[in-house]
Amino acid sequence: MRFTFSFFCLLTLFFNPLNAQSQDDHTGNQVLVILLDKSEIKGELVSEDDREVVVNSESLGLLTFQRTEIRKIIYLDAKGRMPNPNPTRYFLGQSAYTLNKGEGYYQNIYGLVNIVSYGVTDRFSALVGTELISLFGGSPIILANLKYGVPIAKNLQGAISFSYLTSAGDLSGELNLGSLNALLTYGNKEHNITFGTGYALANGEINNTGLLTIGGMTRLTGRLAFITENYVLTGENDALISGGLRYIGKKLTLDLLIFEEGIPAIDIVLKF
Repeated sequence: MRFTFSFFCLLTLFFNPLNAQSQDDHTGNQVLVILLDKSEIKGELVSEDDREVVVNSESLGLLTFQRTEIRKIIYLDAKGRMPNPNPTRYFLGQSAYTLNKGEGYYQNIYGLVNIVSYGVTDRFSALVGTELISLFGGSPIILANLKYGVPIAKNLQGAISFSYLTSAGDLSGELNLGSLNALLTYGNKEHNITFGTGYALANGEINNTGLLTIGGMTRLTGRLAFITENYVLTGENDALISGGLRYIGKKLTLDLLIFEEGIPAIDIVLKF
């Protein structure tokens, strides 16, 4: 029964078309152009190059913008919806996608765990986090993660991720955990599935029990997506599975997952 639900969640992802599109040519798609004065123009992208962007607005007609006056261009999907602002993670589990250079997000879990991630380059992201109870107790638990991702083929992304967990106030070094994982994501940022594998490190020693992670998401509506995050201990024949919904806003996501035995998991992610 434990794996039945997990496989059902994963199969749900594949019954949604990927609608994958070239990342290089957005001509004919709907875009949202944000100017330096923070005004926003929505319309069909007619053309773009290094110097200017031409957009056909339904209300204003044909408009030409110089690159120097544009803060950001948001490419909408085929249905005119805002893109998923949080494609790099599910809940705690990661996809192989990385943040673009200069992008970042703040994640709060249960109101207690605080995580900040930043795109150092288009392929390399760094993350750091802490937990409030341990912070106020004088021995803050520190989480750090480094991830490097590369596109392998159309709809296929790979990444290497290293995570480290320790307590800044624990002089004994008893809390000294890490993990090295390889990630492979198939799909696009609206519909994808990720397989991950790796090993845990405790006090400098490698744990022989391998960890397999399986996560995924699929966009259901303009505001809702289904997400799942699952962990399998290959040496213990044990698994932890979950499924839930993600609310998608312009610059935020709100997740509600239910793990085994009805344990809820709630977070909010704000993109900056």
